[in-house]
Amino acid sequence: MNEFYIPTNFEDSGKLLGLFGIRNVVEAGMLSLPFLFAIFKFLPFGLTWKIIISAVFVIPIGGFALLGINDDPLTVFAKTWWRWLKSRKIIEYRGEVK
Repeated sequence: MNEFYIPTNFEDSGKLLGLFGIRNVVEAGMLSLPFLFAIFKFLPFGLTWKIIISAVFVIPIGGFALLGINDDPLTVFAKTWWRWLKSRKIIEYRGEVK
């Protein structure tokens, strides 16, 4: 029987920094950049306060998008959830088996 050794970095291909999938990085950018732009464009505070406010709001949004839900990107999860929502059925259990 042949033994094959799997290298420790076999999952690192197609990932940024070995952790985040490319799709997750793109989704994080698409979600967090509009918030960052709005904070720096429309808030009438100084630069220090804009950085603090962006750290409070933009970093959690981007981090959530980077991690995804159940190891899926947010768009894949949303598509799966929408498909489940449209195809779910009502199950009624009356305590009897036919």
